[in-house]
Amino acid sequence: MDLIVAEKPSAAKAIAEALGGFRARQGFLESHDWLVTWAVGHLLELCEPEDYRPEWAKWRLEDLPIVPDFRLRPARGAKERLDVIAALAGRSDGLVNACDAAREGELIFRQVVEYLGLRQPVRRLWISSLTREAVRRGFAELRPSADYDRLHRSAECRSHGDWLVGINATRAFSCRGRAVFSVGRVQTPTLAMIVAREEEITAFVVRDFWAVLAELVTPGGGRYMGRFIVDGESRVFDQATAQAVVDRAVGRPGTVEKFEEKTEKDNPPLLFDLTSLQREANRRWGMPASATLAAAQRLYEAKLLTYPRTDSRFLTPDVARTAPRVIEGLAAQTSLAPLCAKADPKAIYGHGRVVNARRVADHHAIIPTGTAPGKVSPVDAKVYDLVARRFLAQFFPPATYRAVRVLTRVGDDRFETTARTLLEPGWRTVEPRRAPRAGGEAVEPAEATEPAEALLPDDLRTGQTVTCAGASLKAGRTEPPPRYTEGTLLAAMETAGRIIDDEGLREAMKGRGLGTPATRAAIIDRLKQVGYIESAGKQLKPTGKGMKLIGAAHAAGAEVLLSPQLTGEWEQRINAIQTGDEDPRRFEREIAALAGGVVDRVRGWPAAEAEPPADLGCPLCGGQVALDGRAWVCRGRDGQCKFRVGTWILGRRIEVADIEELCRKGKTRLLPGFRSKQGRRFSARLAAGPNGVTFEFAPKRRRRRRAGPTKAKNPRQSAE
Repeated sequence: MDLIVAEKPSAAKAIAEALGGFRARQGFLESHDWLVTWAVGHLLELCEPEDYRPEWAKWRLEDLPIVPDFRLRPARGAKERLDVIAALAGRSDGLVNACDAAREGELIFRQVVEYLGLRQPVRRLWISSLTREAVRRGFAELRPSADYDRLHRSAECRSHGDWLVGINATRAFSCRGRAVFSVGRVQTPTLAMIVAREEEITAFVVRDFWAVLAELVTPGGGRYMGRFIVDGESRVFDQATAQAVVDRAVGRPGTVEKFEEKTEKDNPPLLFDLTSLQREANRRWGMPASATLAAAQRLYEAKLLTYPRTDSRFLTPDVARTAPRVIEGLAAQTSLAPLCAKADPKAIYGHGRVVNARRVADHHAIIPTGTAPGKVSPVDAKVYDLVARRFLAQFFPPATYRAVRVLTRVGDDRFETTARTLLEPGWRTVEPRRAPRAGGEAVEPAEATEPAEALLPDDLRTGQTVTCAGASLKAGRTEPPPRYTEGTLLAAMETAGRIIDDEGLREAMKGRGLGTPATRAAIIDRLKQVGYIESAGKQLKPTGKGMKLIGAAHAAGAEVLLSPQLTGEWEQRINAIQTGDEDPRRFEREIAALAGGVVDRVRGWPAAEAEPPADLGCPLCGGQVALDGRAWVCRGRDGQCKFRVGTWILGRRIEVADIEELCRKGKTRLLPGFRSKQGRRFSARLAAGPNGVTFEFAPKRRRRRRAGPTKAKNPRQSAE
């Protein structure tokens, strides 16, 4: 009897249903041939510094860098799960790693095996879907665990590298900066991009400009609009110059110098990987990346979508051959049935873009399984519809357009007109262009022609004589680059900060970005949680705390932490460990050297504010208050004094001046900016008392009653 270990209970249940003959037990499932149990994500974690040496519990610059021989310890609440797995392993002849078929899933399982000291032979289940067919096929093709040793080693290197940089840089900046600064190998360069964009916006100088629009008339009375251009630029930054164009153009004859017409084809966009799915959901509805990932994960566990944590937008030929069955399954849904009836299964090969085994590493693109969805949440339904329509779009022909460019000369001035008319919608029947409204709903804009002034008369041709019947100025102002949204930040992370709109070039950058599709949403959430960024509608902006960290890194000369390109190169090397092209030991040595170099830079940071002030007198016992890592504490009464104030409390930084005032007066002024667990902001004083330092709130102002009696419907309403 072999033991199957899945990553989550839902996956374990799906496997048991597919294999059949299982009975539920306490914490596992059992059949005649198999035992099935599960982890709940990461059951083990890397030990903290104090687990190696007790003296490392204190945050002291002189102890850095910390480079341990890594060990594991149970994560909080994981001991019961580990005990169940250990007991079942004792009954088993072999093990099956059925954790998610990806880097993190491999690490989760291998850590359990290492920590429990299991010695049974291991086989690997590698599937992209939890449908019964996929599970059974996967068990018929179980692979030796050794085939995935390099995958495990790459995951281990990523974990060790994040620990080395995170622990050492966080402690170094916190000790020198008199505040707790969370620093990470990926999160800090991501923050640096957001801060750099904010600095661009702040430094941006707004300029007024004018566009000159001319109304041009053909001999047959046809009218069209042209925009004045010089060297491809349509903006004129001097109003007098723009007005002069108007004055000399009106009433004068002109000639059509160029009339260019061609038919353009617009192929369906590539299938979704996780990042592109998150970007599209954010663009349409403002959905956070983490919410999109959670929805896709639920749909995967419900057997409605294939594995979501993929970085591929392509299919292998064997998966492509299942398309007719998937389309047949989608046809059972009322909203998709008419589209499925028109879908041509052979069209996917005609594009020559989607079926490409060389572009699939661990998992293919996210596609529907063909299983009809039951009752799902509105959020899950939106994500499912996105994926289903993108899949169906591959079985429709390209959209075709008539594109026209007209260049009209009036005197020495030239006016440009462009038009793009939709001829055949093709795949846009399935996935039309959508423009999200502020409220989240999507609308379909006019698809026929763009821009509006580009409607063209039928008698327009090269050499045609026209007349400028009128001209006008349209004023505008230059705008700074926009702040990142979660969608545009994901795109920037994917390409290590490079601005790349072309799909093909973006694909070429895969593996050299910040983080992975599976981790980017968590990185954005982490930046919010530690107070480095905040949301302003759909936009992301850095907080004062985030700006200060990036400024401190620059001041200390630790720019190595801020470079998206360099961090992207580290990511590429982690991927190379998986393919066998990089030595993992060399990588870990260089990451340790990087962490040590950051510590040296911060240690030599000459900033005057880096050193804590002289010890302060405790308002409770008269002892000495000093900064100890993440908090101001008193060492009086043999270390039993209750004075302790964190450097950050409920999202607000506690400044040195606040501590000095607290020690001198026993309480601070009213401090704004605290945030409750429910997200509400409030103000309070910090006050020293018998129980330590607590909040003291200003008395609430009593509302003045309106004159005259009021009649309440019931006592509760009266009290309110």
